[in-house]
Amino acid sequence: MKEFKQSDNTNYIQKINDAIQLYEEAIGHFASRTHTLLQNYGNIGALEVLMDNVELQKGFKTLRDKNLLDRTFEAIMVKYKDDIDFNKNAIEIAEFRLKNPNWTKGL
Repeated sequence: MKEFKQSDNTNYIQKINDAIQLYEEAIGHFASRTHTLLQNYGNIGALEVLMDNVELQKGFKTLRDKNLLDRTFEAIMVKYKDDIDFNKNAIEIAEFRLKNPNWTKGL
């Protein structure tokens, strides 16, 4: 699993937990896929997996539609990109999604 550049990762993990809680409240049930990804890939790798393509993820769209773009995993990645050794491509996709929150393939 990937490591944090700095030893204090409390804020990062709290932001992930907050995003999951907001998403679960919005959908009305446990976000099992998200929790499985976190369990399998850790707090860094799971976000990279979710940025594996430019398609907008369900969680991103759900929080976007609630005007909570700043609470998405994408926003968390961009905020912590200097503190965490994220894959460069994952950061670029997160930035793209935040700049193009209504993007649909083919437009």
